[in-house]
Amino acid sequence: MEINRQIPEAVKRKLRQQAGFGCCICGYPFYEYHHIIEFAERPHHNPDDMMVLCPNHHHQATVRALDEGEQRLAKANPHNIERGFADGQLKILERAIAVQIATVLFVGVGFKLVVDGEPLLRLEEDEDGRLLISITLYDRDDNVLLVIEKNEWILGDPLPWDFEFGYRWLKLRRRHHDIALSINARTRPIEIDGNFWRKGQHFSIGRDFLIFNQETRHLSFGYLGFVNLIFMVDTGSSGFSIVPDQEFGQGMIVSSSNPNERLERALEAYEKLSKERFSQHSE
Repeated sequence: MEINRQIPEAVKRKLRQQAGFGCCICGYPFYEYHHIIEFAERPHHNPDDMMVLCPNHHHQATVRALDEGEQRLAKANPHNIERGFADGQLKILERAIAVQIATVLFVGVGFKLVVDGEPLLRLEEDEDGRLLISITLYDRDDNVLLVIEKNEWILGDPLPWDFEFGYRWLKLRRRHHDIALSINARTRPIEIDGNFWRKGQHFSIGRDFLIFNQETRHLSFGYLGFVNLIFMVDTGSSGFSIVPDQEFGQGMIVSSSNPNERLERALEAYEKLSKERFSQHSE
């Protein structure tokens, strides 16, 4: 019987759980699925003969810089499990995802940065409170450099990238260049720094700034919290906007000059919207 190369989701889930939601060797939270016994040698998706590896260690295993014995030793003693991170390095403790961009607080089921209708950055939370990151990075010529989908490295050569990470934080950096993405989930709200290119235009986001083609922009929404709303960029007009997240269906705006109070009001609003949505779906 011919076996599809597409790995079943149940197998992926089991491998992630076995590895503590990170590379078996280094614990890095962006990963790929590796066949210890190569698929070309014996077509299979047997979890006993597969493991989770970051792109760099996956490359080493593929070119046999890591022999089978080393791979199986790492599979049996995953980095995260050995260090007590059974739920992965990106476990978060908040009631909802909260992100600060310039003067604006975003709170909700996730955070989305959408450029010309395409989500370039998404932060989501799985059912067990792990942070799931999806990102698409382009170069200045509009070529795709990498695609990560819910922490799975889908596309892109890993060799030009440097990885740094610890418990609840990570940095993705191009070698000899600035940070492409930094996420610090140790803070409340989450801090994000990112550099993005799309259609030949460059923009940066951070906790304290928005920069579009080297020009600093200011959002005119002081002391506001946006609940279940998303952040959009239009490269044609070089403009920014905040719009409802169509996946959730409704949003809310809260206000307070006190940042802690603003966060608490936004979290309360999110819980209220979530209960209303649950009630509507259960009717």
